[in-house]
Amino acid sequence: MSCETAAVPAITTALEPVVLDGERIGTIGSITIDNPDRRNAMTAAMYSAIPVACEKLCAEPDLRAVVLQGAGKQAFCAGSDISEFHDRRMGDGAATYDRAEHQAWNALAAIEVPTVAVVHGHCRGGGVALALHCDLRLAADTAQFGVPPANLGLNYPPEATRRLVALVGPAWAKRLLFTAETIDAAQAWRIGLVEEVVPAATLDHHAARLTALMAEKAPLSLRAAKLVVDTIVTHGTAADRALRDLSSRAADLTDACYESDDFREGVRAFSEKRTPRFRGT
Repeated sequence: MSCETAAVPAITTALEPVVLDGERIGTIGSITIDNPDRRNAMTAAMYSAIPVACEKLCAEPDLRAVVLQGAGKQAFCAGSDISEFHDRRMGDGAATYDRAEHQAWNALAAIEVPTVAVVHGHCRGGGVALALHCDLRLAADTAQFGVPPANLGLNYPPEATRRLVALVGPAWAKRLLFTAETIDAAQAWRIGLVEEVVPAATLDHHAARLTALMAEKAPLSLRAAKLVVDTIVTHGTAADRALRDLSSRAADLTDACYESDDFREGVRAFSEKRTPRFRGT
C-alpha cells in the first residue's frame, strides 16, 4: 500500500533562454506560487521565500523580464493562507507576518526588468497585492478577482491599497474593499485592474510572446523607462521638476542610454534595415 503526501507549499523559480534568429540574447525568469492544494494560497514561509527568489533571478546578468504565476490553471493566488492567521497573524506574531508580506511586495517591485503577472483562475486578497506589485497584469478570461479583508475584519495594507487606487481609481477601490465582492476578468479589465484579457487556453503562450517581445528591446531602455514611470507615479508628476531632482538613479539610467553601445547598435540597425542585437551595454 502506498500513501501520497501533499506537496510542500513553495515559491519556485526557473529561467528560459530568449533566442532571436538562432542566437541566445538573454533569459526570462519565472516565479511560481506553488501551493495548488490550497489554490496557491501564500503561507508565511512562501512570503519569506519571494525576496530570495527575486534575488536569485536578478543575479542573472542577462535577465530581460520576469513572469509571476501560480501553479496550475485553477488559481494565480487565493490570498494569504487563513489557516495560519490564528498562530501567525494575531498578537505578537502579526508584525512579523506583515513584515514578510511587505518584504515580498518590495522585492517584486524592486526588480529592475519588466515584470508580468499571469493570472489564471482565482486571484484574491494577498494574490491581488502580489499582482499589483508587478508592472503588468495579464488575465485569462476565466480569472476572478476579489479584495476580501472586510470579510475577516481586517484592513487591506496601505501599500497595496495605494497601488490599487493608482490602477482602478478611488471609487472602484472603495467598492472592492467595501463589498469584498468577486469580479470577473472582463470587469477587471474595464476598471483597469488588468491590462489585457485573453482566452485561458492561450494565456501562457500570449504571455510568452509578450515577454519575448520585451526581451528583444534594449535592456537599458526598458530599465530606464520602468524607473522613470515609477518615479512619476511616486511623485505625482515630473513635468515641473527635473528628473534628477526626483530620482538620481532614474536620471543616471536615462543618461546611460545615450552613452550605450545599444544606442549605437539601434541606430545602425535602423539604417541597415535589420533587427538590432541589443546586449544591455
